[in-house]
Amino acid sequence: MEERFLYHIWDEGHLTPDLRCISRKDLRVVYQGQFNTGRGPDFKNAIIELAGEQLRGDIEIHLKTTDWQAHNHHEDVYYNKVILHVVLKHNSPYELTILEDGSAVEILELEHQLSEDIMKLNQNLEIPATAAVYCDLLSAVDKDRLQAILHSAGIRRFEGKIKRFNTALSLSSFEQIFYEGIFEALGYSKNKLNTMQIAQSLPLAVLKEYRAEGMSAEELCAIYLNASGLLHKESAILRTEQREQTLAAWEKQPFTATRLNIDWQLFRIRPQNHPIKRLLYIAPFIHKTLEEGLMQYFLRRVEGKEDLYKAFAAIWQEQSYLGEKFKLGKSLQNNIYLNIFLPVLCLWQRKVSGDTAQVMEAYRQFPGLQANYITRFMQRYLNSSQIKPVNSKAIFQQGLLDIYHRWCSWHLCEECKQHNKGV
Repeated sequence: MEERFLYHIWDEGHLTPDLRCISRKDLRVVYQGQFNTGRGPDFKNAIIELAGEQLRGDIEIHLKTTDWQAHNHHEDVYYNKVILHVVLKHNSPYELTILEDGSAVEILELEHQLSEDIMKLNQNLEIPATAAVYCDLLSAVDKDRLQAILHSAGIRRFEGKIKRFNTALSLSSFEQIFYEGIFEALGYSKNKLNTMQIAQSLPLAVLKEYRAEGMSAEELCAIYLNASGLLHKESAILRTEQREQTLAAWEKQPFTATRLNIDWQLFRIRPQNHPIKRLLYIAPFIHKTLEEGLMQYFLRRVEGKEDLYKAFAAIWQEQSYLGEKFKLGKSLQNNIYLNIFLPVLCLWQRKVSGDTAQVMEAYRQFPGLQANYITRFMQRYLNSSQIKPVNSKAIFQQGLLDIYHRWCSWHLCEECKQHNKGV
């Protein structure tokens, strides 16, 4: 049975009258909701009655319970209004599904609660283990054609980033857009807007003034951690003496009393990826570059170097804060290099010299990054012999991301084929 057929079953109410969730709670569907063609859960504005309590919200439907994690909904705020997780087959040890904000919702398994007419239509309810999905654009083409399509889409995605940075530049400066880009990357998907808000609220121009007035690296750390609210929200991440010294530095520093209203998403974040750890690394680094300028600091160190990535990677040394050393993980460095540094550098060179050949070649040849939930999803459309070559270069992965965001997520297959047929 395909997931799309489950949408029909839910929408038409082909269910037994006495429904029970995995937790054994009684369930009644008052209104199934409206089918959602945009981002987020499958049905919006549904009404259900759960153990006598009426709930209003969204419905998400899957073949298996574990598809919730497989599709990365547990890290997506768009799914925080889900009130019921509907599955054909329950294959999780837990009787509830956990949302991104840490709340939990009931699971309704349909396998033995379908109406009699649907049961007759589907005598065999076994789910294929890993069913591939055919795509007219990607599935049947040879290696060279596939790489040409993804190369073109990867360049399009890169140019899109340059355009967005150029628009931001009209309102800011190279220093600031690079700074904001780095901070956005520090937050990953769950907190990227939050960490970027720190950079926007404490811009480099202001920090330069603070440094000229005597601000130390320790005081900048204290400003980042306290202004963001992280020190009070997650103080256990620091040792007691570090926490006390940071609070003391914040209270004594004469530069700012700014308190930002940031809604941090910290559920299930590994300690090494915690925003506090990232800020403890980046604060001494930013402080070190303030006098020369962040952009100039990088430009001077990569100028004239044959291997841009090697020169870039050499910049990210260990940083130390109150006796503890912090490092930036390689995957995060690679993310900043590919998604922030190269497009900003390309924009810089177009405005200064016009020669972008080295940057574009560096982008074309950069190895593949760690797969994310979108690239894993898109691999369903590839045959087994295509997956390894696609993951060999970041430009091909970026091409998959571009195709997904432009067409796949909106099910615009005909438009996608028409646009890419001439590549």
